[in-house]
Amino acid sequence: MYNEGDITRPGDLVDPTTGRFSQLVRKVTSLISRPATPDIAAEESVILTAMLKDKAAEVVKHLSESHWNSSCIITMKKFREISGGTDEASVMLRYLSGCRTAHYLSVLKNELVEGVKISLSAAALSGISNLDYDVLYLIWTIEKLQQQLDVIDRRCELSRKSAVASLHSGNKKLALRYARELKLVTQSREKCLSLLNRVEEVFGVIVDAESAKKVSEAMQIGARAIKENKISVEDVDLCLRDLQESIDSQKEVEKALEQSPSFTDIEDEDIEKELEELELTLGKETQVATPEKAIISAEETATVEASECLSDALSNLKLSDNPIGKPRITQVVSDRDKTANLVM
Repeated sequence: MYNEGDITRPGDLVDPTTGRFSQLVRKVTSLISRPATPDIAAEESVILTAMLKDKAAEVVKHLSESHWNSSCIITMKKFREISGGTDEASVMLRYLSGCRTAHYLSVLKNELVEGVKISLSAAALSGISNLDYDVLYLIWTIEKLQQQLDVIDRRCELSRKSAVASLHSGNKKLALRYARELKLVTQSREKCLSLLNRVEEVFGVIVDAESAKKVSEAMQIGARAIKENKISVEDVDLCLRDLQESIDSQKEVEKALEQSPSFTDIEDEDIEKELEELELTLGKETQVATPEKAIISAEETATVEASECLSDALSNLKLSDNPIGKPRITQVVSDRDKTANLVM
């Protein structure tokens, strides 16, 4: 599994926190002293490559949710929190540095400030600039001021509770001391908050400038592409208009879908009411159709009775060769008249 790359030893990953010369010496030493088949069982710990890749993808996804640029800079403390610990962060940093999607940063001011610049896309990082170190120091300062502000808030709450408890117990002298302490802590909080706002303002200016630089580069690339493909300004304007029309149409569709009532918004009472109205309508239609059927049935009955009478009259008819049978014929005629009268 080791030869196939499924398992990695921690020593095989280069530590980016060391200097370049140390990294070079370590690589050469590892190549010289590395056996053909390393004894994995003798290692204290090994790394599953698949799990390491999945964890790295989770870290990048987590950072992408709060950063919209192609890369971001975070402090080492923040990176350890996201990775899940110090050891996990060390392995993660080694792996990402080997993939050229992360760079280790360190600034020595009053104390050592460590951070990581991570690519939020599959593209490798180009390099590190002086601006990256300044941004790291500003981010570290913001985090330190935020921590100090949290401590001051806890002290304010504690002083307030102590002052109230002293007043309830009748110790006004102690309550006055806590009130003075609360006032001093509140003033300190205002100063810390003001400084934090100033640092965040400077950081926002840098971020906006970087965004403007990205936009400017994108515009230059677009202008270069237009010239290379010999596209006229009218064609570009037409494409932009078509795109805007498509966007407007999509917004209208979304607005119409939002305004249309959903099935979840319909209550059971409304459905029952509609069913009752439908039943009443069907009942009225049934009542109208019933008299028509009765009239048709009466006409059919009369026709059947007339047919039966005519059949009876024909069955009673007897023909004779005697010429004296005229009265009989007269009787038949009278029967026919009766039959006709019945039909009428």
